[in-house]
Amino acid sequence: MDIKKLEVYHTPTENCILCLCLNTDQFTVDCDQTIIDRYKDFTVNPKARFYSKIDNLIDEIIREVKKPPFKFRMRLESRHSITSRNIHYRFQMFDRDSFKRDTLSEVIIQEPLEPEIDFVIIYTGIQGLTKPDDKDGFYGLQP
Repeated sequence: MDIKKLEVYHTPTENCILCLCLNTDQFTVDCDQTIIDRYKDFTVNPKARFYSKIDNLIDEIIREVKKPPFKFRMRLESRHSITSRNIHYRFQMFDRDSFKRDTLSEVIIQEPLEPEIDFVIIYTGIQGLTKPDDKDGFYGLQP
């Protein structure tokens, strides 16, 4: 599990927010494997949208619209996907206190939470690569 630090500047409060991002190498590999090659350099690529998504989430947390811990997803549209299905890249976001209470924090002992770390973001995997049940991509009860 790789560990990277991400610094986000929040303009309205003029504060720098430091995030610890876990499993981002796997996110990069998953994006490269699921997107059609011609779209890799466009903004439809979730890799390109990751930082703006984190910036928006931090803004919502500061404005008290959202409260960590929570899960979020980034979607790759079916027309840009090699599988011709919508793909969701799943993440979890924790603040400092909620991450300490989570059992996953025991797994990540090699990187102690420094006092300046504000949030922890964990990439948990892909949703949408396999066909659910035998409903031809239909979610829910079939009519």
